Amino acid sequence: MEHEKIVSRLSLICPSEILYELSMRAFLCQLASRLGEEALDLSAEDLELAIQEIRAAIDHQFDPREYIDMGLDAWLITRNL
Repeated sequence: MEHEKIVSRLSLICPSEILYELSMRAFLCQLASRLGEEALDLSAEDLELAIQEIRAAIDHQFDPREYIDMGLDAWLITRNL
């Protein structure tokens, strides 16, 4: 089966919010750490602009394949025990 077909079928059953939730929580924790209570005064537009900048930085600097491979390696070891 083609790679894209496999991905499409898996995406129908995969809980995609897990990775999103973890990264959103990391973003909010870092934001709160940097701004403290001032973060509570941010608007939805402020947060969206910050998210866009973070996405751009991640797209430019970060290749998640290595981390995905590390996680899959650990999962396969556990799965095969």
